[in-house]
Amino acid sequence: MTRRGEEKRALILSTAADMFLEHGYDGVSLDDIIKACGGSKTNVYSYFGGKDGLFVAVVERLCDRFLEKTEKSLDLSRCDAAQGLGRIAHSFLQSLLDERHLAFLRLILAESRRFPTLGNAWYTRGPGATCAYIAAFLAAHQAKGTRLSANPEVAARLFHGMVLASVMHRTLATGIRPDNAELDALVRDAIAVIVPAVDAGTPS
Repeated sequence: MTRRGEEKRALILSTAADMFLEHGYDGVSLDDIIKACGGSKTNVYSYFGGKDGLFVAVVERLCDRFLEKTEKSLDLSRCDAAQGLGRIAHSFLQSLLDERHLAFLRLILAESRRFPTLGNAWYTRGPGATCAYIAAFLAAHQAKGTRLSANPEVAARLFHGMVLASVMHRTLATGIRPDNAELDALVRDAIAVIVPAVDAGTPS
């Protein structure tokens, strides 16, 4: 693909993401997207295979950006396991509770039954990728001698479920976001489960 083609593909993705998040899948047509960003339907079919393919590509890109934001913003090189888990959790929670991300999750829930590949794409590049990120961090500290309550992969899944999944489910179901004190307590409790107290510092 030429540079111009890559730029056009990126523009279509960005435009479609904004429109799908605001109006839902059924509320947006390819004509609407093309009108907003220029180009032609030929571009969409060439790059994505049609509206369904574009929708899945949007989901994959939004998932990737969620993880990229944390990876680029955190410096965990001087953190012990407890401190690093705290920073990772708060970074993920900040993104998770952003209104745009909540709209993204509602879109996934609304459309995943219609598109079998959508749920898999979201899980693989969303929760699956964040669990892998946490597991890699824990594995690195385990190799340095840090004791964990389970192997890194299991510990990552437990931590992810206790912190991210629980907050996501509550917020989506009730519309009520936990306040900072609740989030701090939740993260501290989850860290205490994963890292034995003797090895846990003060998370920041």
